[in-house]
Amino acid sequence: MKKQLFLATLLFVLSSCGGDSKSEGGEMNMTNFFDRYLETLCNASAKCTSGFVNSENVSFCPKTILNSAKPFDAFHKGEAVIFKHKYEMLKNAEEMGWVSLDMTQAETCFSIVAQMEPCNPLDVQLFDIPECAKVFKGTKQLRDECNQDEECKNGWCNMRGELCPGTCVDYKQPDQSCNSSVDKCVIGYECRSSGCSKSSTGAVNDPCVNNSDCTTFLFCYVKEGDSFGVCLKRKGEGLACTDTNECVVGLSCVDNLCTRSRISDTAGSPCGVQEEKDENGNDIVLECNRFSKLECGPANVCQKMPTDSNLQCSEFCDSDRGLYCDSSSHTCQWPKSAGVPCSSNEQCASMYCAVVAGTEGEVVQVCQDPQCLIIYEN
Repeated sequence: MKKQLFLATLLFVLSSCGGDSKSEGGEMNMTNFFDRYLETLCNASAKCTSGFVNSENVSFCPKTILNSAKPFDAFHKGEAVIFKHKYEMLKNAEEMGWVSLDMTQAETCFSIVAQMEPCNPLDVQLFDIPECAKVFKGTKQLRDECNQDEECKNGWCNMRGELCPGTCVDYKQPDQSCNSSVDKCVIGYECRSSGCSKSSTGAVNDPCVNNSDCTTFLFCYVKEGDSFGVCLKRKGEGLACTDTNECVVGLSCVDNLCTRSRISDTAGSPCGVQEEKDENGNDIVLECNRFSKLECGPANVCQKMPTDSNLQCSEFCDSDRGLYCDSSSHTCQWPKSAGVPCSSNEQCASMYCAVVAGTEGEVVQVCQDPQCLIIYEN
């Protein structure tokens, strides 16, 4: 069930500015930054031999992420958002002059992402990589109104208490005392009992106490009797394991081997909740690989995502075509543009359906560019 943390109260950013603006002199803008980022992320994911992305489906990967109507932890671990909400908010902020991009820093970010090997690209959080978070340079001063952290120069956007817009406030500095419920530390540091301490990067061989200390595509290996361990890469198909957390996302630990038993790249394969249970008595859920344009059909078998409007769908339609699966009619539909009436986020090209006042003062819902981020419960 979604938890809307922020209400859309900022003035509507005019959609009449037209499509994707290009920076003068060929400089990087928000659109081509995310084009590069998603391409780099997907190519890095394709290096994993037991993952979701491979040489045959890697070209579909960027649009699968960008057009996903399902929330996931795309930017910060533990904060599930619809990717396109944040993407559109950053584009709007750039058009308004509230955020710019550091091109040199962007190349550093791409280089780091390219060296990753996440077996599921949805496991990478962009802003939890300090070198990537530093790409975005805000122009708003302290105490200015703001809609997201990236708009603030040398600070962050305090929107706690479900405020929108919020206010730019100072980061706490390294070693400075802090309160994790009300403060944020400067990028690369986190608030602990001792104050702002340098964050673990979650990279291979970094110290850890549990899996949350590591990047999602790593796991925390702690020897029996030890209090601390190290982050190690999750294991691929056929490698020894003692727990499913040690295996790449989508594989399970069966008979002490990481087994690719729960994701299928083949139409006609079984999917959904199975009758049998695993060794711990938990449900076994078989998935269809979204990056291979498969969805779990009504007969609990993997089927190709529909490619045209009004065709029946269970959950997904072909994102390359720009279609979405309407959750009410279970048919593929074309998304609506800004200003068109809507009843849910999925119906909008921006993935954002907002409540506004109509021409006669009545309350209506229309598709808009998102101004305030919605964070969903995981």
